[in-house]
Amino acid sequence: MKKQLEEILQSLSGGEGLKHFSFSQLSRNRSIAMHIVDYWCRTEKQRRADKKKYKLGYGSLTGNVAQRLIGKYIFRGAEKEEIKDRDYDSIFNHEYKLYTKESFDDRDKQIKEQIKDKLHGTTQNILKAVKNIFGDDELKCERYVDMLPEDLALGVTGRLDFETDLSFAECKTKPPTAKDYRGDIKFYTQKLPSDPDPVNITQVAFYKIASGKTPFLFYANENDFIIFDDSHPALWDDHLEYCYNEMLEKAKTIQRLLILSNGDPKIAAQYVEKPDLNHWMMKDLSADQLKTIKQLWG
Repeated sequence: MKKQLEEILQSLSGGEGLKHFSFSQLSRNRSIAMHIVDYWCRTEKQRRADKKKYKLGYGSLTGNVAQRLIGKYIFRGAEKEEIKDRDYDSIFNHEYKLYTKESFDDRDKQIKEQIKDKLHGTTQNILKAVKNIFGDDELKCERYVDMLPEDLALGVTGRLDFETDLSFAECKTKPPTAKDYRGDIKFYTQKLPSDPDPVNITQVAFYKIASGKTPFLFYANENDFIIFDDSHPALWDDHLEYCYNEMLEKAKTIQRLLILSNGDPKIAAQYVEKPDLNHWMMKDLSADQLKTIKQLWG
């Protein structure tokens, strides 16, 4: 059975294979149907080619800039690199160039050009939140943590945004909302949450169990930030363990489906509900994703 499963995993994504689970693959926001679409059928090159709207890159840009400014070390894979360049303008401009390199459409391009001040504001609030949590402690950024849970053929991996020897912080941003108004685009600040998002708590749960460190979760927008720690019930140990086990059950369901279908996405699609293309989370699917869905479910 183990050899059969290894062969099945290697056959996925056009023969590239599935090497590990990531949190994004097992997130509550990603249905098993979309996991089949993206990680059984499509290659990494196809996934990277998907055009993304402004909100998806917003957190990466602001977080990357903040890490470069406040971190002592940044990891590139297993290699730890000491951060030398701390010039705000050069770091921000580099990340902004990557952010604007390709847009979803003309409207998205226009939005990215108009929210530069929001990106600056959010970056500053990330820095304030990190300082509030860690003070002057030496920080590492983007270190991989891995686990190989029992009964799973694949491990689960992820990267820590900010960490010390004793604790870590997961950063989430709230980009502004863009709305069309009389031929123009108006921007509205997205409210910070009063409680942590359960989707984010599951990610924190994995990082906490994988690292053994004290967790923090914070949110930032262009105006402010809010920090959650283990004084909030959502970050209590028993709740984090419950969320972690929920994530593992999803991974086990995917593994059982792989064995049942022998890794054939068309067979697997017979056991999984077709993605709801009317759901708001499906509105930004690429043409390639839509084509794959049609091939599997008609």
